[in-house]
Amino acid sequence: MKRLLARLKPEDSLDKALRLAQLIEGQVSPNELRILIELAKKVPASNVIVEIGTYRGRSAVALALGAQLGSGARVYAIDPHVTFKGVKGGQFGPPDMAALYANLAKAGVGETVAVVCLPSLIPAQAWRGRDVGLLWLDGDHSYEGVRADFDAWFPLVIHDGMVAFHDVDAPGVKQLLNEVARDGRVEFVGNVERLSWLRKR
Repeated sequence: MKRLLARLKPEDSLDKALRLAQLIEGQVSPNELRILIELAKKVPASNVIVEIGTYRGRSAVALALGAQLGSGARVYAIDPHVTFKGVKGGQFGPPDMAALYANLAKAGVGETVAVVCLPSLIPAQAWRGRDVGLLWLDGDHSYEGVRADFDAWFPLVIHDGMVAFHDVDAPGVKQLLNEVARDGRVEFVGNVERLSWLRKR
């Protein structure tokens, strides 16, 4: 398999990273990918980026390329890759894991992305790594699922760190966003299409 691009350098452009990320199969739009790249670029090397819900790696590649344009923060892509039906009817499972590894290699981000094939709550409970500078939630979009992911990982996010949600039009995600906006723990920063991002207070 031909590698698409060598590791990006800080002097490379965001547009170059965006073009590469768009070559990877996934459900994150180009405008949303741009936001992920920009957010990842700002994460310092002393922190990490955590992604919940990886599918075939489109957003993981975007986050990794953004990190490469910035300080080189490590990306942890967490997804159990077990057979699963999403709230919108999508089917996910082991074939996506094989595609993920191929896509990470093809995009040249294998040294930046650490794949964790476990349910998201397990690594959160055992976490002994660096503090999380950016948390990207795109896993189980049911209220119970996204609530559990948020509750497990939010305490590990640094003060002023970013939390981004995908598929904010899904009822469960929308309900959680309304709740966390009211409780004062986060500050809404922006929204592009189906992606919203917030800053931890």
